[in-house]
Amino acid sequence: MELAKYFMEVFSAVIVILNPFGAALIFVSLTAGDTRKDLIKKSRRTALTVIITLFTFMFVGQFIFDLYQITLDAFRIAGGVLLFGMGLSMIQGQHPQSKITDKERAEVVDQDDISIIPMGIPVLSGPASIAAMMVYRSEAEQTSEIVMLITAVLVAGIIVFFTLKYAHIMVNRFGKTTLRIISRIMGLLVVTMAVQFIISGMTAVAHNAFPGIFN
Repeated sequence: MELAKYFMEVFSAVIVILNPFGAALIFVSLTAGDTRKDLIKKSRRTALTVIITLFTFMFVGQFIFDLYQITLDAFRIAGGVLLFGMGLSMIQGQHPQSKITDKERAEVVDQDDISIIPMGIPVLSGPASIAAMMVYRSEAEQTSEIVMLITAVLVAGIIVFFTLKYAHIMVNRFGKTTLRIISRIMGLLVVTMAVQFIISGMTAVAHNAFPGIFN
C-alpha cells in the first residue's frame, strides 16, 4: 500500500511537471502538414528522448551533487524556485520550457526531425523536470522506491507518446482552449509542489543551522 501511494505521488508529480498537454500545442504547431506516419514516429522519438534524459539525470544526480558539493536541501530549494517560475508561466497560459522565437520556430519546422530538440529537450524534459527528478532520486532510499520511480518515468513517457500521437486529433476535437485549461490546472499543482519543495528545503537548512531551536 505504501509503495502504491509513493508511486502515485511520484507519477503525478512527473506527469504534471512534464505537462504533455501544453507540449501537445507546441507539437501541433511544429508538425503541421506531417503525415500520420511521421507524427507517430516523432511522438515515439520524443517520448524516448524524455525517458532517456530523465533516467540520465536520475542516476548521475548524486555524482553531480558530490562533484560540486551541493547539498540535497540546497538543490531542493533551487528546484522549488525553478518549479515555481514554471508553474506561474503555465497558469498564465505559456509553456515556460519552450522559449522558441518565431525565427527559431521556422528553422525547426524546416528540419527533418523536431523530436529531440526542441520537443524532447527542453519543451518536455527541461531544467525544472530534471531538477525535480534529481531530488526524487536522492530522496529514494529503498530499492523498491527506486523501482517505483523508474516505473513512474516509463509510464509518464508512454502518456507523452500517446498525447503527442493524438495531439492533432485532440486539438481538432476539443480545441486549443481545452488543452490550455488543463495546462493551467497543472500549473497550479506545479506551484503547490514548488512551495512544498522550498519549505522542505528551508526547514531542513534551518534545522541543521540551529539544531537547538528546532529540536
